[in-house]
Amino acid sequence: MANSFFQFKQFRIEQGNCGMKVTTEGCLFGALNLTPDSFKPSRILDIGTGTGLLALMKAQQTEAYIDAIEIDKTAFQQAKTNFKNSSWPNRLSVIHTDLLEFQPNCLYDQIICNPPFFQDNQLGSNSQKNKAIHNSNLSFEDLATSISRLIHPEKGIASVIYPEYEMGLFSQKMQERGFYVVADIKIHNQRGKPIFRRVKSFSQIKPELEIAEIFIIKEESGGYTDQFINLLKDYYLHL
Repeated sequence: MANSFFQFKQFRIEQGNCGMKVTTEGCLFGALNLTPDSFKPSRILDIGTGTGLLALMKAQQTEAYIDAIEIDKTAFQQAKTNFKNSSWPNRLSVIHTDLLEFQPNCLYDQIICNPPFFQDNQLGSNSQKNKAIHNSNLSFEDLATSISRLIHPEKGIASVIYPEYEMGLFSQKMQERGFYVVADIKIHNQRGKPIFRRVKSFSQIKPELEIAEIFIIKEESGGYTDQFINLLKDYYLHL
């Protein structure tokens, strides 16, 4: 059973009431450099925030104001508490809403999303967890359309994480809407193993140079790679 909380160096995640707990790939996604070095967002949107992990990591990294939306009421309350107890409560806001009904009064410089991706035939007995991880609640089409609606067309960058196959399907939806790939990170859970997750950033402005990287979480021995340690050392308590 997962712990009811996860302590980071600069913030604490209470997660006992959330269907989706803190995961290694979630932390990695939040820490990765997914935009050009010159990119300085002022407004960020976290779609499906869950515990609020990604929003809190962005608050640590940037000076941006961050909106986070969450459809599950219990997870919304958990994220609200985590934001309130952080060092950045004045820059963090969580809204209890369905993405398709979300109507903000601004466009976002950056959108981040760790979306559900399991298929309906993989549903479990926990309805809250099903909502957090199954794509019946957020299709590729709906996510791509929503990003197109909410992103700033002249400077916005949207970053998502999916397994390899699902990323291919989602990338096609983004390409159909006129988006270019800004960054493409292939994540391997262990050296020598197949791709575990794929992270891509998209923009409606064609980049001069695409960020491309292969990232390996663990060595064959099971220990974290230097690559992982260097990336997460500002967040993980014991790195």
